[in-house]
Amino acid sequence: MAPARPLPTAPPVQVERLRAVIEDARLPPAERSAAALVLLDAHSSRERWRSLVRDADLVSRLDLPRHEGRLPAEQAAWLRLSALRNLNQWDAVLGDGPAFLRTYPDSALAPAVDSLVRSTVISRASVEQGRREMQAELRKEEEEAAREIARLEGLGQPTEDVRRSLDFRRCDLPGTGRFYPEALAPCRAFIANWGAGNTSQELNEYRDARGLEIASLVALRRYTEARERFAAFLASDPEGEQRTRSRAIVMGIPAEAEE
Repeated sequence: MAPARPLPTAPPVQVERLRAVIEDARLPPAERSAAALVLLDAHSSRERWRSLVRDADLVSRLDLPRHEGRLPAEQAAWLRLSALRNLNQWDAVLGDGPAFLRTYPDSALAPAVDSLVRSTVISRASVEQGRREMQAELRKEEEEAAREIARLEGLGQPTEDVRRSLDFRRCDLPGTGRFYPEALAPCRAFIANWGAGNTSQELNEYRDARGLEIASLVALRRYTEARERFAAFLASDPEGEQRTRSRAIVMGIPAEAEE
């Protein structure tokens, strides 16, 4: 990775002013380059990844000169890749990374870009394999539950316990595996349909589902919802909240991170 350097920051009220400076062709090119680098660095330091992608695209379209050793278009291309990686946009990273290396083959950032592309290939393959394994395990449990439900129905016995357990596993398997896009809907369905239950095990499953719902919202960058759900969880069930990592997950959201 490129050596760390102090990152200038831009208060939110200055973002639009910096964009105006960058786009104003009447201003000295050096001033516009400085503004571009300040804006890009500010987005990066604040983990405002979507804004970083948008403004990196803006800077990349402009032929701005080097400022203090950094070429704005080159820096924009690198930070855009970093933002895409943080947004889990795998295909974009794997397409734009090699394009960066072709455009800037002698860049000091080339090793960092090459490393980012390689790690993305590995990460994507690992995630996809893990997802396949999780889905196979869930299918197996669904088939077992279906057989048990059929057996109980044939005996005229209740099936609620089996159905509840299966619905929890539909939340728990992807949630604990960190496949959060797949976990959110079934966790919310479990919470709504089954509630806290009647036994200590059922109560703990309900609490775990609430924690996984919050973790899923944070992973999906739905921060406002995550904070609201955490506050409701804490207010209604403080002991249950302590069973989960919800507090640490919500408190770990960067103050200025955007959804």
